[in-house]
Amino acid sequence: MPGVLVTGASGFLGAHVAAGALSRGLKVRAGVRSTSDLSRLQRLAPAADPMVFDLAGPTEQFAAALDGIDLVVHCAAYGVDYRQRDFDTGLAANVSASVRLAEAVAARGARLIHVGTSYEYGTEDGVLTEDRRLAPVGVYGVTKAAATLALQDLARRTGASLAVVRPFSMYGPLEGEHKFVPLVMAASRSGSPLDLTPGDQQRDYLYVGDVSDACLDLGSSNDFPSGEVFNLASGSGLRLRDVALAAVHAAGGDVKVLRWGAKPYRPAESMRVVGDANKIARAIGWRATTSLVTGMRLTAAADLC
Repeated sequence: MPGVLVTGASGFLGAHVAAGALSRGLKVRAGVRSTSDLSRLQRLAPAADPMVFDLAGPTEQFAAALDGIDLVVHCAAYGVDYRQRDFDTGLAANVSASVRLAEAVAARGARLIHVGTSYEYGTEDGVLTEDRRLAPVGVYGVTKAAATLALQDLARRTGASLAVVRPFSMYGPLEGEHKFVPLVMAASRSGSPLDLTPGDQQRDYLYVGDVSDACLDLGSSNDFPSGEVFNLASGSGLRLRDVALAAVHAAGGDVKVLRWGAKPYRPAESMRVVGDANKIARAIGWRATTSLVTGMRLTAAADLC
């Protein structure tokens, strides 16, 4: 049975990737930290095999973690939570550790899917293709962009079987409570007023299950596109107002708690960020298929359990 290692498996995307791999009949090793809260992983992927795995630890740990593994989906990262802002920590976790992991995976002859982010494009507006210039802002965007460049260099120099994916705005069951969709759902259910911007920004929202499928489909593709970068996006822009209304409707909440325009737009805020997903569609035939209505329904139902 093929083996998959998911790093950051206690996180939002990591737990969903672990669940997706199990549903395909794969053996899943869930890489977590000693301090990780495993509740999300236990709910979504209880059959996964948790393994404490410190990406900054001794090299010997890598051999044990990769034993019997054919594919690594590298979801672990620092700075996904905007409250994590230490640059040195981000550099060590997102760049140095990712390169060390990639080298170990390549030495084993396995494949690596490295999860980057659309934040690597920074505040660029419009429909973003993979060849758009990188102009990242903040610790997360800057260090993830640096990791992408370092891993592409590694693939060119060594032939390592690795590819990078850049998800756009994900949502889904058990997302962090500080994120937009969970905040809106919780406020609408409790009746607590929620101050928001005017909400006319367009973002490319896609369901986390579609992102998980893309990572696993790419990792198992017959003609593996080593060294390539792929956007994971729906290809359509949604106003934050419309995303919020869909979330409230799915949650059965009160739309009147949403105080549109109570907060100003952020300085230099991008008003339209949409990902072009044609490259991965051409490579493996992947498209985001979960509708906003279905995705929000699944999200709301899981959050009530």
